[in-house]
Amino acid sequence: MRTGVSYMGHHNPRHIETDIREMKDLGLDDVFLAAQENDFLYLPGKLECTARIAQDHGLRPIAICWGALNLFGGGLSSQFLLTNPEGHQVGLDGSHDPAGCYVNPSCVSRIQEMIDTIAELGFEAYFVDEPTPLRDCYCSSCRKAFDEWTGGDLASASDADKESFRQRCVVEYVKTISEYCKENHPQLETMTCLMPRDDEIWDETSKIKALDNLGTDMYWVNEDRDVEEMTPVLQDLDALCKKSGKVHHEWLQCWHVQKGNEPRILEQGKVLIREKPDAIYAWAWLGQVGMLERCEDPEASWQQVCEVMRLAKGG
Repeated sequence: MRTGVSYMGHHNPRHIETDIREMKDLGLDDVFLAAQENDFLYLPGKLECTARIAQDHGLRPIAICWGALNLFGGGLSSQFLLTNPEGHQVGLDGSHDPAGCYVNPSCVSRIQEMIDTIAELGFEAYFVDEPTPLRDCYCSSCRKAFDEWTGGDLASASDADKESFRQRCVVEYVKTISEYCKENHPQLETMTCLMPRDDEIWDETSKIKALDNLGTDMYWVNEDRDVEEMTPVLQDLDALCKKSGKVHHEWLQCWHVQKGNEPRILEQGKVLIREKPDAIYAWAWLGQVGMLERCEDPEASWQQVCEVMRLAKGG
């Protein structure tokens, strides 16, 4: 079973080296660099150095465009949208949302440009981070796509037709990005994670030929749900991955963990290990210490993750 962690990174290679060494000592296989749009323009150090340092220590470097378009994941700070306002989502009333729209071709092109950069820098995989339906966007790109696919008007469509369209947009986005990677950078493994609430699109996404790796993230640490409820969810996704020949990965929560809930990290981790996905990953390195989404007690949370990672390796 592969193990890994997401990593916010640093622009100074000296600090990257220290962190990667600790990851290696923990026995991790993969490191997911959370690259923000700003890193491609003004703080390039972590992009330029992380892949090389990770490979020097035997870890596989994977890139995530974290917070891209003020949309994917945290760290929302889109440089692209500052100068390309046409990329914003648009409400039914014509108002602009701070987030971008992945149906918009200009937004997709910017993501593809960033993929070109990470491929040139030696990253070995690209991770499409939690795409989810954009149910409130009525931008010209969404309206055009709806018309082309259905011959109708998005604004006046039924709720059922809107939902079907929104779900299709997610699948089409993952497909577009995965195919771009394979056509232009075939060395990249293509990965995505779809949240449990989006399980209705797991099946269609698993059928994307250019997608190599599919997972989900049951971030239940701060909930009272019985961890055994994870079992059917894990088994459903595992069956889809086996049927479609996809690698199956799962995420373990180590962000925004409330003090006192840290033992649930280990409880959930044990269920993950028992169900044997191909990989278990933790978000994020050291409990995302120093960031807004940090755990309330990052060290205590991280120690639980370390125990899960050791158990996953048979320790």
